[in-house]
Amino acid sequence: MGIDIILKIAGIGILVAVICQLLKQTGREDIAMLTALMGLIIVLGLVVGEIGSLFNEVKRIFGLY
Repeated sequence: MGIDIILKIAGIGILVAVICQLLKQTGREDIAMLTALMGLIIVLGLVVGEIGSLFNEVKRIFGLY
């Protein structure tokens, strides 16, 4: 589970970087900015989900329900 999230984030980062470079070369800087922003939102969604499951696991371990 730990390496899986890292590989997903790295894959999204590489994909977004390539798309942004292609868009910048064609003169579409505005769409490149939106693409980078969407990549950031997707990664933040993944991280927030993992943090939520971490808190649930800590509550379960210490019996805080």
